[in-house]
Amino acid sequence: MGTTAPISRRDVISPVDFSTAHSQGASDIYLCDPATRKLVEFFERKGILAIKQEDQREQWYDDWLKYQSEHELYASVLSPKQFSRAGREFDLLRYARFMEVFAYFSPSHAYSMQVTFLGLFSILMGSNDAIKKEAVATLEAGGLFAFAVSEKSHGSDLLGNEFAVRAVGSGQLIANGSKYYIGNANCAAMISILAKKLDPRFEGNRAKRAPLVLFALRPKRSSGFGNVNKIRTLGVRAGFVGEFDVKDQELPESDLLCESRGAWDAVLGTVTLGKFFLGFGSIGICEHAFKEASDHLKQRILYGKPVIEMPHISATMAQACARLTAMKLYAYRALDYVHSASEKDRRYLLYCAVQKAKVSTEGVKVMALLSECVGAKGFEAADTYFEMALRDVQLVPGLESSVHINLGMAAQFIPRYFDRFDSSLAEPKSLCGEEIPSNENPYLMEARMGTINAVGFPPYLNAYKTLMDLPNVRLFVRQAEAFHVFAKSSGLEHRLASDAQISVALGQCMAMIAYGQLIAENATHLGVPPEMVSTIFRLLVADMSEIAIRLASVPDLEAPMRALIRRMICIPKTGDSPGVEADE
Repeated sequence: MGTTAPISRRDVISPVDFSTAHSQGASDIYLCDPATRKLVEFFERKGILAIKQEDQREQWYDDWLKYQSEHELYASVLSPKQFSRAGREFDLLRYARFMEVFAYFSPSHAYSMQVTFLGLFSILMGSNDAIKKEAVATLEAGGLFAFAVSEKSHGSDLLGNEFAVRAVGSGQLIANGSKYYIGNANCAAMISILAKKLDPRFEGNRAKRAPLVLFALRPKRSSGFGNVNKIRTLGVRAGFVGEFDVKDQELPESDLLCESRGAWDAVLGTVTLGKFFLGFGSIGICEHAFKEASDHLKQRILYGKPVIEMPHISATMAQACARLTAMKLYAYRALDYVHSASEKDRRYLLYCAVQKAKVSTEGVKVMALLSECVGAKGFEAADTYFEMALRDVQLVPGLESSVHINLGMAAQFIPRYFDRFDSSLAEPKSLCGEEIPSNENPYLMEARMGTINAVGFPPYLNAYKTLMDLPNVRLFVRQAEAFHVFAKSSGLEHRLASDAQISVALGQCMAMIAYGQLIAENATHLGVPPEMVSTIFRLLVADMSEIAIRLASVPDLEAPMRALIRRMICIPKTGDSPGVEADE
């Protein structure tokens, strides 16, 4: 009788095939969580054909919402300890893995939980304990939430929003306005809405300076809530992305969640944390597509042999695997920083911004590589997950994460990251490596953005100490050091404030360096084989060189600055060929 090979800690970082039908080592680590197993069982019974039919018909998924409510799935992974009536807590690792598996089966269905997270946590980050208790009770009763911030005419310009509440008497308000691109608008039990709080001091041209307010609306009990319409989207077609109006809706001041700076912090804190978890959705999408592509290429015979054995196909699939593994290494290491976040350690703000900008765009690259391999099969709409994944993976960076905004934010960390080290900060222990249990972090529900200039980092080169025998790691470190020299010489802080194009270009470099740092840290913690680490850093070196060329192409950049950027351009070491380092 054979024996089952022990599960290695690093198995969970490789692409995983989630199935209850057979044991796959790493899959078992995910499926030991009852909520995740229930999720997988539902979608295995439903089958890909039914999921694709619903996608093509843009059909709302009442069966899934009934199922999740009966088994309290959303509540089991989202309920915070302080307000849960069932003794639950918000376990970051459980939620990240749940999101990964959820997107593996259906990003459209997962969208309903992602939006519920945003609506719920914007309430939890407020200051109204009575509504917090009500919200968690609603969640544990199976209810969904929505987060209404954007408007059709203003998009991400939150200060330009026109939705308003106005005092009409002692303790009473009237709400009027419209919101656009709002998930779960058709079914949310509670919606947290961002508005301006108007009074006579802020009329006319001064209205834009009116203080912000975040309030809770219960659509089923609100006569002024209406005109709900679905917005047709490229992906997540079965989900509901919609718009709605609120007209002359009376509400008591007791429905206010927070005001002024508190409202701003609650919105930004919710977006920072909520959009971070979308990266795990990108990973799940790519894992399913990778599994489907691999199976197809092994079965497809051309010129007398499986397509997977063709050298160019094999090399492209290997690159897709390496990029996907890098996504997981980064995302789950960034999760360690979120798990250890505190008022004195806010490094997670940088790593969340990089996750939103970088992991999601890497997912698009992985899907492009897989598409090159499977060809026309990837566009068949009838029975493949792949065709759906090609559409859905683009939504994460394009619509949900606002890549350019997060790159601009990453750029703001450059001075602290490179030049003002805080060696007192400890390196977080690894959740995936089981170095520390995953527990709820109450700070995340009271987090405030604060000033970025106060965020400290230890020396960034510490991450690479155990990997410096790998030539591609050494090349990447040289690129990071070259960027550091460039950043110190370029009048950085003035350029960040005055030139959005340079800010984004600098943010791309900063994001790449932070991405490499956390990949290196997690590779060390999990004992990733040197061959895989070298392959990943070969890709990072090539990517960094491409980014450097784009940076050097920014108009109005002085010649001495371009000369410094040239030092960031390297040719990675491939196989037995010598690594060609940057021009001196």
